[in-house]
Amino acid sequence: MTVVIAAINGKGGAGKTTALMNIAGEYALRGGSVAMIDMDARNNLMKWWTDCQEKDAQPEGIEVYSHKTARGLERWMEESASTFDHVLIDTPGEDTSIVDPVIASADLVIAPIQPSKREVLGAIDCFENVLRVNEALGRNCRHGVLRTRINVTVRHTELYRKIRPIIEDKVGTYLFRTEVFERNVYKDIHNGIGTLQMQEVTEAVAKARRETRALVEEIGEVLTGKVATEPAA
Repeated sequence: MTVVIAAINGKGGAGKTTALMNIAGEYALRGGSVAMIDMDARNNLMKWWTDCQEKDAQPEGIEVYSHKTARGLERWMEESASTFDHVLIDTPGEDTSIVDPVIASADLVIAPIQPSKREVLGAIDCFENVLRVNEALGRNCRHGVLRTRINVTVRHTELYRKIRPIIEDKVGTYLFRTEVFERNVYKDIHNGIGTLQMQEVTEAVAKARRETRALVEEIGEVLTGKVATEPAA
């Protein structure tokens, strides 16, 4: 059965594309077939894919498509989604009418955030949208917040310390235990050198790989209900 995961945060610059690229690479490495859908007008995912083709660094097991409208996504989901193990949807970094149809197609919505008030509020808006769509359509799409671009300095900020009580205790959605750290290798991958999993295993790449494996394992736990998310309540 196809699993659909979307990355949504309407505030932009939150690390959605990078997170999905790493997740896709891990699924492909494990033998899965992955479709990535670029719905962002900035076309970051498609630019990466084109650069990979030009540099002969196209990852096996991954295909990338561009659909900028809800109707285009709906048509593709009806015709093609079932041929893949995983479908990962990258959404625009702004509030648009696309969000509801994406949520309606998804099994899990990940809201990536950097520790900033703007992005935390974006993640909360995303969660509220998931609740609304779930209620309207009788679905049980799950939701989780993913901290991205973390570094030592960020971890000492007041807002970073407040993220867990805000997201879990006050808002009531799931906060991934795995964090995505600020790493040069993630920036390098955007230049079309394939996925993280295709890179020579240096110490930096090994750390990034461990981080990504932990995230994918946690995603699996969320999807199978091994951790409490309760977004439909």
